[in-house]
Amino acid sequence: MNSYRVSFYKDLCNSDGHSFKCLQRQIEVQSVGPAQALVLAERLVDNDRLNADCVEVTHLADHPEFEHPACYTPAPGHAWNRVA
Repeated sequence: MNSYRVSFYKDLCNSDGHSFKCLQRQIEVQSVGPAQALVLAERLVDNDRLNADCVEVTHLADHPEFEHPACYTPAPGHAWNRVA
């Protein structure tokens, strides 16, 4: 099993009209891979309430400099598709 950090983001606009990602929720899970980590995190977080635009799954290694993020974007019907 590996440790993963799953981060849920919402795309927002600032007062200048520039978009940015706003972290809504972050959770750490244990799984065999990033796809399963995403499924587990989705079960633990109420994404209907969050309505996240992007989800990043980061493998947590022994050293932070070896973290590898992957970005996912929710598709209609509560399915998740990899965007990277």
